[in-house]
Amino acid sequence: MVTHLPKRKPEHRFILRMMLLSVFWIILYIALHAVIDSDSEFAQVDLKHAYRITPQGEFLLIDVQSVKWVMGEDDAKNILARLDERTGNIRTLISQVKIDIERLTSTLKQEGAKDSNANQTITEINAALFQNNCNTENSCNHSSCLQPCSVWDTAYQQTLALSIELAQLKNFNASSQISARLVKSLAELQQQAGEQYQDIKYLRASKAKSFFWSSPIGSSVEIIFFAIFGVLANLLVNSAEYLRNNNFKASERWVAYSKLIYGPILAWILVTAIAVGWFDLGDYQVGIYSLPLLAFIFGFYSRKTVSLFDKLGKRIFGSAQQSVAQGPADIIARRKAFLAQFTHSLKPRSITELKRSAFQVKDEMIKTIVLEQEAKK
Repeated sequence: MVTHLPKRKPEHRFILRMMLLSVFWIILYIALHAVIDSDSEFAQVDLKHAYRITPQGEFLLIDVQSVKWVMGEDDAKNILARLDERTGNIRTLISQVKIDIERLTSTLKQEGAKDSNANQTITEINAALFQNNCNTENSCNHSSCLQPCSVWDTAYQQTLALSIELAQLKNFNASSQISARLVKSLAELQQQAGEQYQDIKYLRASKAKSFFWSSPIGSSVEIIFFAIFGVLANLLVNSAEYLRNNNFKASERWVAYSKLIYGPILAWILVTAIAVGWFDLGDYQVGIYSLPLLAFIFGFYSRKTVSLFDKLGKRIFGSAQQSVAQGPADIIARRKAFLAQFTHSLKPRSITELKRSAFQVKDEMIKTIVLEQEAKK
């Protein structure tokens, strides 16, 4: 006689499906992390476009927000402070070298120097001072592979040889003192530039947190994965609780299935809204590696996420309706006020900062002119 196993109840089948789906999702997540190279552009964001370092060792920060977002506020603050301090030292030393070069050229003429080595040394120093591009060949484009430009090495060696030569000659005391001072300045420039390149290698995501993908595409995938993790965890917890209390309703299963669709979508949208600054989490620090945790919470509390999204949507529609009612005149006035304040407070420290600020002013001026033209239509 064949005995038939008792048929599973709908609630049991539902929980079993959720458990199997959770196990599959975990295995898929771990497998993708194991297969995809952790140093690839998909997995890790490279900050090489957020800054620039000159061949002389000056550090020019272009996008401070990206650096702080990837590294974290505290870690980025310490490294950026060191880089900025050394940049100030390098600029001071470069100014001193330029002054000493002029003095050395003058004293050598006064003391009757006719040695071509002196002219060659001055030429090498000037070449190091005004070199624009680094000639170091490197097949790796990642910031961790950045190699020192070493523009000061040849100038230092030439100046050291000239200083030793002048110290052995009579009637060249002034030139000898200046050349010795140049040797000291160039040696310090070598050291400062080398330390700059060493610190720049630390402008990257923390290895302790690098299990999470941090590139724009990778972060989006992380958000979707963890939002679904949150929804699955919520469904399992609630289903087990309903089953324990004998009030599981089979008709509610489709409500649960729908959460697997709208939960991750709303979580991704709200996490993006936080990332771009539409609202924040108060004292809770948000960075690129806290986004998966945030997505999990939004996924777990899917119903509350819907309410939060509804409030955000109403707030945005309210602001849009108010802007439409006021017309473009108010927007133009605010842009002009910002432009005036920005221009007044503009104090560039270098030609690079002046160019960057000019582009920002240009963009704001174009936007203001376009709005004015549209308002006249």
